[in-house]
Amino acid sequence: MITISNTENLAGVCISGDYYDLYKLVQAFHTITINEFTEQYIQYHDISTRVLGLCYHLRQAMQGNREVELKNNGMTDEQMKHFALITPKHNVYYKCYCLYPEMFFIVLALNRLVEIRIRYLSKQKQAQDNAFDRKVIWDETIAIIRLFQARFQKSVSELMTENVFSRWLKLMNDNYIYIEQIALQYVDILNIDYLKMNRDKRLKNLSRIARRIAHFQYDDEHREIKDVVVRAAREYNCSEAEIRLAGSEYPQEIIW
Repeated sequence: MITISNTENLAGVCISGDYYDLYKLVQAFHTITINEFTEQYIQYHDISTRVLGLCYHLRQAMQGNREVELKNNGMTDEQMKHFALITPKHNVYYKCYCLYPEMFFIVLALNRLVEIRIRYLSKQKQAQDNAFDRKVIWDETIAIIRLFQARFQKSVSELMTENVFSRWLKLMNDNYIYIEQIALQYVDILNIDYLKMNRDKRLKNLSRIARRIAHFQYDDEHREIKDVVVRAAREYNCSEAEIRLAGSEYPQEIIW
């Protein structure tokens, strides 16, 4: 089962699971995201690509290129004798990390992509009234995505008071967050600024950062970044997602 836990310095979260846990999560991400050949939902391609960035780290973890940990699987010497088997007493869990601002964005992007999948499966224009459609309610891809989001919200709940967490839940599940319109460079800036904070400051700013991402349309810094990105994309005849802002380099090492 996928687990998501807060890192020691609150730089982000640790995502861990056995090989098959991560495999199913990666498959769900690939199923729910929009590729460049899907013209009907082309406006969701850039946020889909960003979500698949997490898949890269999950795949690297599955290949043993990140970190691993051993977890007790409940097997005892007595059980091995009973079943006449010799088996390990621990299972291997693979781990990777994701920054907190990035996770806020990914959760919002997944909400939007789940809506699209609900509309696709139910053949209806609205998602809100069709989550319990017989073609939707037991969809494995949506179930895996929702479990991933549920594990993340549990980690968030450990860092916030009950009232603040309640407001966070409402914020992250607003029906009018058009996250596909966000300048992805803005998420990079928030990630980098967040990494410059110490642990205490990160804890105090979690809710504020989530609000800035969810309400990006009303944020002056986002508006400025969006204007620069749009002009640069026109000048260089490329997509907005390909533009890189000066000073938006990530540190070579992150102390999680």
